[in-house]
Amino acid sequence: MTPNEGDVRVRVVIVDDHPLYREGIARALVEDPRFELIGDVGLGVEGLDLIRASLPDVAVVDLQLPDLDGISLVEGVIREGLSTKVVIVSAFEDSATVYRALASGARAYLPKALSGTEICKAVAAVAAGETVIPAVLQTGVVEEIRSRGERGAAPVLTARELDVLRLASEGKTANQIAHELFVSVATVKSHLQHCYEKLNAPDRASAVAAAIRRGLLK
Repeated sequence: MTPNEGDVRVRVVIVDDHPLYREGIARALVEDPRFELIGDVGLGVEGLDLIRASLPDVAVVDLQLPDLDGISLVEGVIREGLSTKVVIVSAFEDSATVYRALASGARAYLPKALSGTEICKAVAAVAAGETVIPAVLQTGVVEEIRSRGERGAAPVLTARELDVLRLASEGKTANQIAHELFVSVATVKSHLQHCYEKLNAPDRASAVAAAIRRGLLK
């Protein structure tokens, strides 16, 4: 099966640090005539560079990456005004994480348990301008929105920013946090600075206190 003459295929990149999963999604996209696979990489920074260079229609991005988490990548795409729509895939299905991803600008949040066919269907829908939340996640997202509305909107921290702030709340230094999360000290300091800005806090202690008050840390 091939695309009809004149059809424009959806250009896609994949960013996932699990080679087998990445290869499986790549295979599903390559075998579907609706898509053109531009490239696939295993790190968030590489993914953002690839998106900048090729401006694909859709990027399929793992939530948990070794360097730059998926939500931070989404924020980078939005901040730089890039046209690429981001689909987050993850083994994490908790409603707070799904909410953060969508609030940050992701156009879909998909469980990794979905088949290649289902992911291709979601990618096509996102390319057409839709937002995709599988039925299994919808109730949790609605409840999360309702809960946040009742207690007042909380600032959106990415999963990695929360990781860094949680470790900071335990008194760990930037070097110790970097070692534990397998990232650079500069990356840790960048995440902390984002936390300060989002929480309107001047320093680490104030940011931790603000996060606890808002229910982001316990």
